[in-house]
Amino acid sequence: MVDVGVDPATGKRRQLTRTFATLKEAKVEYARITNRRQEGTFVPPKQITVNEWLDRWLAMKADDLEETTIYNYRITLDRVRGKLGHIRLQELTEEDVEEWMNWALRYGRARGGKAGTPLGVTSVEMSLARLKDALNRAVKSSQQRDGCGV
Repeated sequence: MVDVGVDPATGKRRQLTRTFATLKEAKVEYARITNRRQEGTFVPPKQITVNEWLDRWLAMKADDLEETTIYNYRITLDRVRGKLGHIRLQELTEEDVEEWMNWALRYGRARGGKAGTPLGVTSVEMSLARLKDALNRAVKSSQQRDGCGV
């Protein structure tokens, strides 16, 4: 168990509890968390999934964009949601995104042609661009809320 700061909303102390197979692993992780907290770069784990974040992000974007643009964003991100949406946002890795991209370029078409055929490079790039925008916003949101970097 390690203190990870104070909840700005409640003023209460926040603690992170983790379990490890060995004492050595626990000490290494404790040192890493403590060091990152002191540097101001520790971000406490959150339970939000990629799908939940994409829903929030689209709702935020809806205030600034035309309805047809939001519809296009939604369609573009729907390509990503099936494969990546269930993953916790903080656990999403570059490898996950690369695996999705490779899958989409081989089997990603769900409509507008035979299902299970390749998506075009432009379609995949558009999905990746929207995902990147959403993930960048998640990082900025986390930094503003927690007062620290990632």
